[in-house]
Amino acid sequence: MGLEDKDFILRQVQELAEGIGKFLGKESIKELINYDQSQEGALSDEDIEAILLITTIRDIQESEGLSDEDLSNELGMPENGLEKLYNNERSVTPDELNALRDFVEEKES
Repeated sequence: MGLEDKDFILRQVQELAEGIGKFLGKESIKELINYDQSQEGALSDEDIEAILLITTIRDIQESEGLSDEDLSNELGMPENGLEKLYNNERSVTPDELNALRDFVEEKES
């Protein structure tokens, strides 16, 4: 899968996550995307989970009135790194994915 194709799919998944994706799990979203390409170029579960977590974090940030600086401090990542994740300009690292999970779990409990 070319880089442009992956970027397009990432944007589509993000749009799904912002709409009906809040009610669906990773597997349901993957089925909706209906991959026709090889597994080699498909989005990983981590990519999809990161998009769903980031969408949830945006909602939490808005509802709690957190600034970008406050949020980046709580997540332990620089503001520009968080912005790049929001805009799908880079992939999430395993440590960042864990930080996103922990933040969402803490706020939702």
